[in-house]
Amino acid sequence: MEVDTWLGHVRVLNVHTGIAVGRIASPALARSQACGAVIQGLGYALYEARELDPTSGDVLTAGMEDYRIPGIADTPEIDVHFDEAGFDHVLGNSVGIGEASTVPTSAAVANAIHNAIGVRLTEIPIRPDRIVAALKGRNAA
Repeated sequence: MEVDTWLGHVRVLNVHTGIAVGRIASPALARSQACGAVIQGLGYALYEARELDPTSGDVLTAGMEDYRIPGIADTPEIDVHFDEAGFDHVLGNSVGIGEASTVPTSAAVANAIHNAIGVRLTEIPIRPDRIVAALKGRNAA
């Protein structure tokens, strides 16, 4: 993780994810789904925001053209490890991969940013302006 403390930009260099999902029927497909879910989680952590009009309550970011999502330059190296044990009680001996890969990513990114800059940000997306403001607040105290 690299955090530009002057501009507040975050660059995720690599992601290591371990996912317990049970039996993998198609390793290539499973890895692809896990990587896509991690990328989605990065977008959720760093870029995507649901903005509402304060007067009407209308959603201002209703489509893909209204907010930023990770692109190829934002995609880090992703290492995926599957734990296939422990799902013998589940029909098919496995569970879904996407949610298990997406959900913890934003917390992991927030913790990595905290580790890098020493300030805990608790609101996502963790935008550059929020990083710079948090650092200015720390330095002022």
